[in-house]
Amino acid sequence: MPEALGRSPIHHIVSTLTESLKRLGVVSNPLDVERCAFTIHRAISSRSREFHTHDHVLELAQEIDPIGVIAALYHDLVYVQVDLGLPDSSAALLDPLLRREEKGWRILEGAETDPVTRDVLRVFGMKVDDVLTAFSGLNELASAFVAAKELAQMVTRDHRVALAACIEATIPFRDEVGVPLSKRLEAMGLPPSAVHHHVTLAVRLANSDVGNFAEEDSARFLDNTWKLLPETNPALHAPKTYTVVEYRTALLKMEKFLSSLSPQRVFHEWGGEPSAEVHERRCAAAARNISLAARYLRQKLYSIAVVEALCLETGGDMPLDFFMGGLPDPEKPPMRRVEQYLHLNGERVEVDPVLHALLEGGRDTATRFDTSPSPLAAYLHASVGEVCVTAGIEEAKAWWAGQSTAAKFLASQPKTVTTAIASAASHIADTRREPLLFLAERLKGDSSRSP
Repeated sequence: MPEALGRSPIHHIVSTLTESLKRLGVVSNPLDVERCAFTIHRAISSRSREFHTHDHVLELAQEIDPIGVIAALYHDLVYVQVDLGLPDSSAALLDPLLRREEKGWRILEGAETDPVTRDVLRVFGMKVDDVLTAFSGLNELASAFVAAKELAQMVTRDHRVALAACIEATIPFRDEVGVPLSKRLEAMGLPPSAVHHHVTLAVRLANSDVGNFAEEDSARFLDNTWKLLPETNPALHAPKTYTVVEYRTALLKMEKFLSSLSPQRVFHEWGGEPSAEVHERRCAAAARNISLAARYLRQKLYSIAVVEALCLETGGDMPLDFFMGGLPDPEKPPMRRVEQYLHLNGERVEVDPVLHALLEGGRDTATRFDTSPSPLAAYLHASVGEVCVTAGIEEAKAWWAGQSTAAKFLASQPKTVTTAIASAASHIADTRREPLLFLAERLKGDSSRSP
């Protein structure tokens, strides 16, 4: 066959793992390598994954050092909050090491008695009976367990320790990575040269893993950020059935996270890796991207707040699909959607053109769980402006925290847009037509502020 023809992800994983082991000087049985590659492939093929997929793993596996390549292949193998448990392909291996409990996953005695997994525990600074969650290193520890055990008969102890160090460093959004990791490796008796090599490689991989935060194109950063939503919100896996409240919950979690994220907790430096100039440039790009993404999320969150309040005031929560009119399907006739009944009244307010272009024109790529453009958020952004939206979000958060009500939130928002959206939705949500029209008339009579 012509060499120009492409190959499937599983072929790339097998060939990448094979080549990396050869570069380490490992002479291995091809069927053993194949088995390891199949484990990786099966785990990251979960339909629940949008971002942590083959593409991400293979892109990251461009590391020059073969240990970094192997670590990249294995580092996302376990993702319990996305896959809703351990991967089937590794469950038998992990069962003696980790046990699921109400508050997380407990490290079992078997992880200490096995010398291979004991080394992994030392690298991670963890011990038997520690209870971990997906946000405190569980995924990375479990992935490192699998890598160390599967490769135990092929690579040296030093290779396994370096591999575990690289995977440990990919635990994201911490104040420090290099210094505590180097101290743990020193405590394990590794010589200074090995400590320096392993930690340098680990910091390099960790920074590459979150390299999307340093994107020059903020739209591409937003694209990848958006793919994380369904990975941490299983309800979004069913795009035609998730409700308004479920969608709002997903947006609110992401907005809270990004609004509080410091760029200095995204990228790290240690021992000259990377250079001060590169680190400063990455952090500056991360600050810009995080800011824009948080602002974008607030526009989306405000629009869903108005929708949620309208739903609750006219009968309760409903599938977002029913309120908005359905996700477009290229194989079917155009859908009737709520934005088709919305029109700006009067002049637009002054808005940030970059942010508005993302809302109106859409993100670069579509997702399976929502539309790329955000017509309702774009309508509100152009109608009332970002300052009003920001104030509205704070009022919505007070309501969601139980300090207010949906009715009070609606009454406090500009009546021209709330009544317009209620009227537009009456053309879509058939069973709510009369309550929505009644609510629109009631809102017109409120003495709420005007945009």
